[in-house]
Amino acid sequence: MVAVEFETYAKNGIIKIPEKYREFMDGELKIIMLKQDEIAGSARNNKMADIKKSLKQIRERNIFQRIDSPEEWQETLRNEWS
Repeated sequence: MVAVEFETYAKNGIIKIPEKYREFMDGELKIIMLKQDEIAGSARNNKMADIKKSLKQIRERNIFQRIDSPEEWQETLRNEWS
């Protein structure tokens, strides 16, 4: 089995195969369809859920409670990197 990947648009149930894949235009094919919008949206939702979970954990642990001056804290961190 030979596999190729390309992006295209479907119109009225018709998908055009690019000319460079002319060898695939006749014969039996196995088609797997992935709809871009749904895939991207799903991944975005999963990332957003992970971010919200992480922020909730940070709030619950109150990890910044001992920082009196955020500016001094950042400067100390930057100095450690030099």
